[in-house]
Amino acid sequence: MDDYAVNPERRYYDYQGRVPSVTLEPTPAEIPPYGPQNHPKLITDTTLRDGAQDPRFALFPNEAKLHYCDLIHELDNGTGRIEAVEVFIYQKRDVWVLEKLLERGYEYPMITTWTRAAPKDIKLLAEVSGGTIKETGMLASSSDHHIFDKMGTPSKEEAIRRYMTPILTACKLGIRPRVHLEDLTKADVEGWVIPFMQQVIKETDGMARFRLCDTLGIGVPDPFAALPVGVPRLVSTIANATGAELEFHGHSDFNYSVANSMAAFQYGCKRVNAAFAGLGERTGNAPLEGILTNYIRFYGDPGFNLEVITEIAELIHREVVPFASNLPVIGRDIFTTQAGIHQGGVQKQQSAHGGLIYLPYDPAMVGRSGVESSRIGGLSGMEGIAAILNQAAEAVTGEKGKFSPASKVVKQVYDAVHKTYDGDYNEAEDRYINYRTTFFTAEEILELAQSYMRTREGE
Repeated sequence: MDDYAVNPERRYYDYQGRVPSVTLEPTPAEIPPYGPQNHPKLITDTTLRDGAQDPRFALFPNEAKLHYCDLIHELDNGTGRIEAVEVFIYQKRDVWVLEKLLERGYEYPMITTWTRAAPKDIKLLAEVSGGTIKETGMLASSSDHHIFDKMGTPSKEEAIRRYMTPILTACKLGIRPRVHLEDLTKADVEGWVIPFMQQVIKETDGMARFRLCDTLGIGVPDPFAALPVGVPRLVSTIANATGAELEFHGHSDFNYSVANSMAAFQYGCKRVNAAFAGLGERTGNAPLEGILTNYIRFYGDPGFNLEVITEIAELIHREVVPFASNLPVIGRDIFTTQAGIHQGGVQKQQSAHGGLIYLPYDPAMVGRSGVESSRIGGLSGMEGIAAILNQAAEAVTGEKGKFSPASKVVKQVYDAVHKTYDGDYNEAEDRYINYRTTFFTAEEILELAQSYMRTREGE
């Protein structure tokens, strides 16, 4: 491998506060061959560290952290593919949580920590963990924006010297440093990042690992995208130049965190870092549940206990912060439809020879049972109304399959529903008024059907 030299000149990527641009190269990034440095693929969890910095809540409760780790242990199910969770060590509550997690003695997920790039932090870690922590994340701001403008470091060479001291301190204490290359997608990759990594690898005898951080979420998964924002080229370039064991840490500012993470896997990263429900700074980190399900699509299911996902989601929603009901994988309403065409497909898929029609996977796979598949609103069709009526009737009377989408009663209910959503036309104002804006409950739909049936019986 060629040795890279530090570029003493400053290299800024200043987008003037506008949306960061992307430049495309004429050829795509190179996909490295599989080897022990990038395979098998592993997932690490930062829910209790970066996820805990989410601006929507003031504190991730201690007991919730412990319960979360227990559930992640169940989710990994002995596969070792959810390799680690990381925690802070700075407050009394952090140390208490760390002690309780270490008492559990889990092989997976392994308990790791995060520190600043300061020797005193590494010594503090060794003290509070009693030597039981064998790996820690260590912040190393990598862009010139951070080196010069945030930290006030006089030169890039001085930044390397400052980082090397705590890195070597960790190694001397038997703690593997996992160097977090902060703000990497705005960094001078060939003029500072690679020379720095090469020096770290040399002076630690290959003990160090590296986390590639798309801190502002500006990376893109396009293999033709140029450095430093092109994640495939970024990972591939660094992997080829250093031979290091790499991990990717993405944010969701431009909705690319999962796509970037999967691209990072493909182009040379062994690990991807994620937080459940996408918790984290600003728009959050890559969501663990999204990484898991896409991991299975690309690399197969090693034996995860996916049913635990719903229990984890309920814990986070209840104890930490409520999240949107339409979040992929974990949202409460993601298997429900109100559109007539979709409702028809959902009903037909129950007996379809080709399997599911309007669901990407069985809700039971992620621990969801008794899913509400249809909801009656302004776009609902007769198939959905019939489905709701049959569910309600079965619950009340025990009768199954009583209502058909082709029945007159269902048509009457359909007409009544949409009449309420139409409202009344006010000719003087040339607009509709008094229209309904809420969903119908199953009880309301059943009562409408029963009233029409009573009318017919009385005729």
